[in-house]
Amino acid sequence: MERAGTSNSRAAGLALLCCVAFPVEGALALPGAIGAEGRPVQGVASPSVDSAVRFTSVPEFSFIERSGQVLCLDDLLGAPWIAIPFYARCMGPCPSMTGDLRAQVYPLLVDSNVRMVSFSVDPDYDTPEVLGEWAARFKVEDERWLFLTGDSSEMGNFVRQGLKVALARSDDPALEPGLAITHATRLPVIDPEGRIAGWYECAGDGLSREELVGNMVLMAERALALDESFGAKSSASILPVVNASLNGIAGILLVAGLIAIKSGRKQRHAALMKSAFLVSAAFLVSYVYYHTSVLPLQGGPTVFHGEGAAKAAYLVLLGTHVLLAAVNLPMVLRTLLLAQREDWARHRWWARRTYPIWLYVSVTGVLVYFVLYHWNPTP
Repeated sequence: MERAGTSNSRAAGLALLCCVAFPVEGALALPGAIGAEGRPVQGVASPSVDSAVRFTSVPEFSFIERSGQVLCLDDLLGAPWIAIPFYARCMGPCPSMTGDLRAQVYPLLVDSNVRMVSFSVDPDYDTPEVLGEWAARFKVEDERWLFLTGDSSEMGNFVRQGLKVALARSDDPALEPGLAITHATRLPVIDPEGRIAGWYECAGDGLSREELVGNMVLMAERALALDESFGAKSSASILPVVNASLNGIAGILLVAGLIAIKSGRKQRHAALMKSAFLVSAAFLVSYVYYHTSVLPLQGGPTVFHGEGAAKAAYLVLLGTHVLLAAVNLPMVLRTLLLAQREDWARHRWWARRTYPIWLYVSVTGVLVYFVLYHWNPTP
């Protein structure tokens, strides 16, 4: 009995050490930036809320949620999530850390897309039923917090290699099950594209209560900022579609305007041409905003990856579109001004030259969009 007590005491010490993220035998080194050779750089990375720093991408996985449904990485892409290694029999920090996360982090994520995902590192014991009881214990009732189990080997590799969180298991039969598994408590935040955006200590020894709560709040705010920035980026990503649509609408209005004047319907012609001008003006505003405010944040414009004749044809298409768009604007304004003054002779002279350029610019604007976003070869 004395030897067993000593063994358990040592195991508890090991659990404490590992749970503050000291490297352990068979586990990865401290989580951090990934170096050129794919190995983690020593040190702990806890970026600020708005940091652009990203680390390694999380690999594919397929585990079972407490509901019995299979959950894969693809199911989580598109929104940030916080990964939480734990196990239900843990006699170390798992219960208190889960309780703190429920009290400090979970409420902050209401009305956001951020999820919390707990990964059982004792999946042979933590069945979906056990996970359901664990969730109920901490009053987690919705799908904003998921609890996953699965194959023991796959889960271990995912936590160590994928999440870069230290994890070790002892085969000492004298140890109680709740002390046989040790893992770090620096929790990774994963961005909507599946990249680790930092690790945050949530149960480390030697930290005050205020420091731990501060870390948890920082972790939550980091995830919320990622959610907000990804939402803005996603909204901005529809601007190429909006711009192409505006060009297409302008082209349709121009054709309808030509048909109207050929049919002698001058008032309809005037209304259609004014509408085409307003749509083109809206396109210009959206285009300038996209290129000055959105593209710099997205790392620059989309590049055409074609080669040879395809590349040459695209450059001709783009070059003539941009050049004639610049030339066309003052011509359109001049033509509309002459119509406003009812100087019909000069208006017709300018219209015969302005109209084909205006229509060409509108049509090629749509073509440029399709070439870049739908017909662009894979690099």
